[in-house]
Amino acid sequence: MKCGKKDTWNKVKRGIFMSEVIIRLCERDDLSDVVKLMNELREVVQGDEIAFRDVNKIFTEMEQRPELYLNVVAEISGKVVGFISAIFYRTVFHKGGTALINELIITQAERGKGIGKRLVQMVQEEALKRGFDEVEVGTERANEGAQGFYRRCGFNEEYVLLGMEFE
Repeated sequence: MKCGKKDTWNKVKRGIFMSEVIIRLCERDDLSDVVKLMNELREVVQGDEIAFRDVNKIFTEMEQRPELYLNVVAEISGKVVGFISAIFYRTVFHKGGTALINELIITQAERGKGIGKRLVQMVQEEALKRGFDEVEVGTERANEGAQGFYRRCGFNEEYVLLGMEFE
């Protein structure tokens, strides 16, 4: 069903319409906002606090390898409200290659508005443009909200990813 004037007005009244969302590559000036977002994610997955200096160092390394890393932000009215990071790699088994979403976070106030879906689509489009044949993502087992989101985006439980963290 196409969005008619009455339907549009109802969406505006309910606050579904938002300011224009700009999806763009992450820049160094965005890193303070990215740190804030990553610390919101940390609250969900129970991790250590994320410091600016650590993100800055990692971002510098990632910037030097654009063929491997993609960092994208979503911005509304000049404020970064979302972030996605992916790594692109090849294996012998998957001839085309795999894009792995490492982090995705939308600030609490902007969730449920389609921003996360647009960021995931950006990674999918980039993977296709690079000739890759799949996109993967892992979530914390307890993060059921993220798992539901990724299922709604078309992901399924094709693999089991096991992890081992070093102290």
